[in-house]
Amino acid sequence: MAETKKKESASPSIPSLDDALKWEGMQIDGLENKTLGRIAGIHVDAEDGEPRWALVRLGPLAGCTAIPFEHVAEGAGRLWAAYERDWIKEAPRFRPNESLTALQELELCAHWGIREGQGRAAQVAEQDADEITAVPRDD
Repeated sequence: MAETKKKESASPSIPSLDDALKWEGMQIDGLENKTLGRIAGIHVDAEDGEPRWALVRLGPLAGCTAIPFEHVAEGAGRLWAAYERDWIKEAPRFRPNESLTALQELELCAHWGIREGQGRAAQVAEQDADEITAVPRDD
């Protein structure tokens, strides 16, 4: 009787904040290898300092948006997120040095399909709408 070995699946790990801080200025690509923009910074939770959002500069005049930190993959010296460029351009915009309120984060969560009661949406849902919940992380 042949033995069947159970393959252990290595789940990809979420990058550390230190790794992500090195992303600033790097190009991020999306579906069909289309450029989404460049990383303009990382926003962290205002209370625990954990990374929550990767800021994407869409262009010199288009401003910035944010995608969920855990949706960014790094490999072979590149960054990638499984989004279409048009979807990124429809996301809520803000300045890279601007802190985010609970309301702004909930709008981002809704855009990226993070449902009420799940993930980051659940974490900020009980905060006052104008309470600062994510802040820019400086090096």
